[in-house]
Amino acid sequence: MEDALMTPTLLKLATWNIGGGILGESHQHDGIPSLGHYASVLEAHAPDVVCLQEAHDYHGRREDQATELARRVGYPHVASFPVSVSHMARDASLALGILSRFPLDDVVFKRFPNPGLEGSGPGGGRWTLHDKGYAVGSLDLGGGRRLGFVNGHCFPLRRFGVSPADPVFAPMWEMLAEDLREIGRTGMAFAGVDANYGRFGELLGNVMGAGGYRSAFEGTPTTAKGVQNDHVLYGRALRLLSTTVAATESDHAYCQVRVQVEAGGAGAGGMILTGVSTGPS
Repeated sequence: MEDALMTPTLLKLATWNIGGGILGESHQHDGIPSLGHYASVLEAHAPDVVCLQEAHDYHGRREDQATELARRVGYPHVASFPVSVSHMARDASLALGILSRFPLDDVVFKRFPNPGLEGSGPGGGRWTLHDKGYAVGSLDLGGGRRLGFVNGHCFPLRRFGVSPADPVFAPMWEMLAEDLREIGRTGMAFAGVDANYGRFGELLGNVMGAGGYRSAFEGTPTTAKGVQNDHVLYGRALRLLSTTVAATESDHAYCQVRVQVEAGGAGAGGMILTGVSTGPS
């Protein structure tokens, strides 16, 4: 049998803000979750790993949404990290969820420093900036191969009249960049992030570009309002084969990349093939 380390591996990696499992506008309060829709999308696209943002976590009172989706769709490995109180449900927290066909290792949650801004919400009500952050860890692909990952959700700073590119936020981006560099030393890493910002790569400095991460669908709208908030970054040992940005009944698109792990699990090389589709890949 050929050495597993020398066998390229095809992976489908996804990110999706599911807005508390509620269909339509994600700022509805006390809406009824419809996880069947989210499960059907995951079944149709069959990602190997999916990073969820704004999944509801009920603090053990009942099954959290990441765990329920994992059970419905058949993912053997799942983690959920409550981040902040939910603006959609009184009894829930917004959580980062990871669903995986591979074992999860050394996964930790890191909270961004909260600047405590206040502003006006979509309905004109007063908003206070809720906590955000990211989960960082690795996946055991077998054969000695490990894939680092980040699942992140960033502050919607534009709603508070400031720009993510303002110098005051530079330490926050460096915090994230440092972890991306750490997990991406061999090029075996990816990130699924709702950045609440289109030009996300510009905030991360030398993490991006030659020898670092690439952005899978920069400039592609990922929300019902026609803006890009959601991003997948991939390391140099992953060769991009295709991208999927699929509209759903949620206000965020389902975003997925299909990549090939380069032989040996490190090194870039090869041509990058990109494309955007609206169906399963």
